[in-house]
Parts: sequence; structure tokens; C-alpha cells
Amino acid sequence: MIERFLDGLREKMEDPDHCAYMTVVIPGDLDPFQRHYRFSVHVDAELRLADLGCSVGGGTLYYEPDEDDPDATPEIACCILDVDAIDVDRVRALLRLHLPELGAPAGTLVQYGGREDRFDGALWHLNEPRSIED
Repeated sequence: MIERFLDGLREKMEDPDHCAYMTVVIPGDLDPFQRHYRFSVHVDAELRLADLGCSVGGGTLYYEPDEDDPDATPEIACCILDVDAIDVDRVRALLRLHLPELGAPAGTLVQYGGREDRFDGALWHLNEPRSIED
């Protein structure tokens, strides 16, 4: 019975074959489950529904601990969402719209190629040189 409602959605669940890799950098200490349920699932759904790509992964970037301090532990710098974009400019526009709605903090970056869009908490600053390398 539910299958009749899924017509047209199965294709949207497939990952795109030809796409550009982008990253969303979210500053702060987010647990992987928080990252997934607060950002990833929503971004992935929006990208798939708009036929613009998908977001199916991510990670955490750590600051290296001080080598001179044997008790030092790595600190979390930010979390990363991986985005496979079919149309980079349209994905950038979608992310700039939805990330603030999802509570993205100031300092959030949308990175593509050697460039990035930076959110300052109120406005997006577009097409700046990339500030963080993979």
C-alpha cells in the first residue's frame, strides 16, 4: 500500500554519479549523533528533494594536543558534513538558506573548490578564499 506513495522518491534516494565534493564546517563540539540528527539528515533530505545531490557523511576535526604536555588530550575544533553536489551554486544557495534555520552557529563555512561562504551569525560572506584545508 505505501509503495504507491513512493513513486518518484526511489530515484531521489540514489547517490548521484557525477558531482562535486563540498564540505560544511560547523564550529564547536558536536557529538556525531548531534551532527547527524541536527544537520545531516535535514541537509540530505533537502538536497535529494531538490535533485541537487546528497549529504551522506561527515567527521570531526581535532586540534593537535601540545606535545610538551603528556596529559594533553585533543580538543574538537569543528565538525564536518560531506556534501556531494550536482550543481555547486544551487547547493550553496540551499545551504545558505537552511543552515541558519537549523541553528548553524557563527563561523559556519560552506566550502567548495578553493573557496568558501562564511556565516557570521547574521549574514553570509560569499566566495571568500578557503580558510581551512581538508
